[in-house]
Parts: sequence; C-alpha cells; structure tokens
Amino acid sequence: MDEVELVRKCLEGENWAFDELVRRYRDRVYGLALHLLEDRDLAEDLAQEAFLRVFQRLALFDPNKGSFSTWLMTLTTRLCLNALKKRTSEQQWVSEQEDEAFELLEASDESTPEEEWWAMERRRLIRQLLSTLHPMQRAVLLLRYGEGMSIQEIAQTVQVPVGTVKAWLFRGREALRRKLKEAGLL
Repeated sequence: MDEVELVRKCLEGENWAFDELVRRYRDRVYGLALHLLEDRDLAEDLAQEAFLRVFQRLALFDPNKGSFSTWLMTLTTRLCLNALKKRTSEQQWVSEQEDEAFELLEASDESTPEEEWWAMERRRLIRQLLSTLHPMQRAVLLLRYGEGMSIQEIAQTVQVPVGTVKAWLFRGREALRRKLKEAGLL
C-alpha cells in the first residue's frame, strides 16, 4: 500500500495505517534528527515529536504538493533547526550511528580486520568533520545526499531561496573537502 493510501486510511480512523507510516519512516526520521542534532536523546525526542505533529496535522498533507516522505522530512528538519537555535552551548557530539550517505569506503568481504578498522575510523572522522560544519550546511548536505531530496525540496524544507541552498551546498562540500584534505583522507 502506498503512502497516500495509508494517509487516507489514517484520516478515516484506521490506527494501523499510522502505525505502518511510523514503521516505514521512523529510522529515516531518527537518523536525520541524529545527524542534525548530534544528540541521541534529543534526536529520539524530536523524532517522536515529528510523528506526533504528523498525526495532529495529517489533514494538512496535500499529495499534490509533494510526497508524504518529503513532507515528513521537512517537518523533522524544521523541528531540528528550531532545536539547534534553542541550544545554548556549542558542544559538538560525534554520532555513533553509521552515516551511509557519506561513507567513502565500505569494507568488502575480502578486507582484512585492519582494513575494516581503518574504514570504520575514516567514517568516524568524516562524521566528526561533518559535525564541525555550520548547522545549515550540514542540514542541506544531509538532506541532499542522505535523503536524496532535490534542491527545490530542500529550499521548501528550510524555507530559503533555491540560490541559498545551492550556496550552502557548495560551501558545505568545499568546507568538508578542505577538512578531509587536512585530515589526510583526500
């Protein structure tokens, strides 16, 4: 059953349909929140808040304006960006979750334990370097490469012009590339 049909069933009072939407998207919502916030507890809270808001505002979803997943990721991103604005300290936490969108090296079946350790260490360093980027650069990079959103969808999500998204993507990629070179990964 596609997401539009599930939304329709939810609106008709079918609770199982909402459970199915949560099951389908919970990992993506949590992963996005975790990468943006770099705090497991806060990411978990905001993922729950995102689904609560979806449940409360499901009647506002318009499939003619985009997919349910884009609508959900937009809501999640906005919640995360608001949480980042409220954060008083600038502490950076390194995510322990694998960042599939930015994995440069994957361990092959034929790799040695040493190669696997180095690949894991590179991924950890990349996640750490991502965490040093400006939150908006990190957000647009994750939405573009982690969620596969178009530039137009990202612009709608973060409520800025397309040109601003392009600039943040360019600057974010350049900053990440520079940091990767400094760390000896490029």
